[in-house]
Amino acid sequence: MKKSYKLLSTFIMLAFALLFVTAAAYFALHYNDWFLEKELPASPAVSFSDTKGNTVSLNMEDAGVAEGISDQALSEWNIYGFPLGESPYFIYVEKGGHTLSIFEKDSYGLYTKRIYTWSTATGKTNLLTPVGVFAVGEKEEWHTWPAETFSPYATKFYSSDDHYGGLFIHGPLYGYKAFFSVYEYSVRMIGTNCSSGCLRTEAEAACFIYELCPEGTMVKIVEGSPFGFTPDRAVITFNQTRKPSLESFVHPSKKLTKIGFSEESHTMALGEQYTPEILMTPADAGYVALDWTTNNPSILKLSGESIWAVGTGSAIVTATTKDNGLSASMLIHVAVHNVDTSEAPPDVAGSMKEDNSNITADYEPIDEKLIYLKINGKKFSINESVKPLLKKLGSKYIQKKPAQSCAYNGLDRFFIYSYRNNGSCSISTVPMLADGGDAICEIEFKNYTDADLESSKGIRFGDTLEDVKRAYGPYYTEVTMEDKKHPEESFVRVTYWAGKANDPGVPSLYFTLEPDTGRVKGMGIYSAKNMG
Repeated sequence: MKKSYKLLSTFIMLAFALLFVTAAAYFALHYNDWFLEKELPASPAVSFSDTKGNTVSLNMEDAGVAEGISDQALSEWNIYGFPLGESPYFIYVEKGGHTLSIFEKDSYGLYTKRIYTWSTATGKTNLLTPVGVFAVGEKEEWHTWPAETFSPYATKFYSSDDHYGGLFIHGPLYGYKAFFSVYEYSVRMIGTNCSSGCLRTEAEAACFIYELCPEGTMVKIVEGSPFGFTPDRAVITFNQTRKPSLESFVHPSKKLTKIGFSEESHTMALGEQYTPEILMTPADAGYVALDWTTNNPSILKLSGESIWAVGTGSAIVTATTKDNGLSASMLIHVAVHNVDTSEAPPDVAGSMKEDNSNITADYEPIDEKLIYLKINGKKFSINESVKPLLKKLGSKYIQKKPAQSCAYNGLDRFFIYSYRNNGSCSISTVPMLADGGDAICEIEFKNYTDADLESSKGIRFGDTLEDVKRAYGPYYTEVTMEDKKHPEESFVRVTYWAGKANDPGVPSLYFTLEPDTGRVKGMGIYSAKNMG
């Protein structure tokens, strides 16, 4: 009896031991499912719920791909469907939107975090810029083109199937290996179909890829614009005249602890435009991408960082950093100001920043026949031979080195007349004439007093914006450029379009105004329709 009892006790103890070992093993196998996944912080921006209902963040700060996650789950969380790679960055190009975006990895090693989007030019015909997945190759700080022009931060990209050794991601064209020598027309063509297949983008974007994207970084180029990404800012020539700073690419908003407006409230007149000043803490955070919203679009219309007063009353404007959610708000009051009823009332959407969304339904382009300048009594227009103009201005000009044309066989040329006290005149041409001659695509005068100059409707240097509006009407776009280091270089540019506003292929007439006095200090005509 005692022996039987002892055997039974031994059997029960072994059974409990086996049960304990089994439970411990099961606990270890399912520890991640029961505990770790539930501890993942939820992201309000991009998140995913797994089959157990746990919320998994795609924007965690820790690096590396999480272990124990199935390929199927990773595929579901890869919201853009981009391939996996070793580089910290991924380059994505939408040909339809003419955009180049940079993505970095999230905590699972997936390229889901878009950190920058810039404008880019693509091939002048669709097949010149290929589609597919490519890899970053050799790099040149300055690439020399056959016509002895130069582009900064040129990075080749290759395909495993085809060798595109001649195609680069690169900055604009320059006359010398110096940022002051940028060709303005090459900047204006960023965001259009104008290249021989390369991705011509801003100097800042080219610098980012050159400095921070190692060889092997993947580049995906697609037709159309399936995700519809838009550039973080407009392309401005002035930004291409300075060497980009690598420090600006250290996510500025990650340094921030606070943002705010310089004013708690602001009063505007109906029809007025206002660009508020944003204060950053710390102050040296650099360029930060912001989202702008208003609680009353019937009073305020937003375009980038510009605010337009389109109705009377009070409304709140809020600016929020795109990648870490810091925000600030200010109150804006809009009132009707006294208007001389003997003249046409001010156009609420007349003086518009360069954004097509601000063009109202009743927008009226000017007649293309008005896109000309009168120089010493003779009329000069775009798309006609440059020879008579050069003869009229004389032979004392500085000719910058020509650049290989993006659209024609031959060379685009750039002429500058420059005098210390008498301003300057610049002329851009393309080799589009049937006889092989050069046609005018832009003429621009700045403070130039060596010629008797006036616009098609008689506007001269020293006239006011009101004079310009009386001559050409209230429908124009407006760009303000403030240079705090060189105030004399600051300007306001008002542009009239002979068609769709802000389209580089549409002929335009523009006036450069002193920001303080509002008086005309420059004028020009431009069209890139001959480049299409």
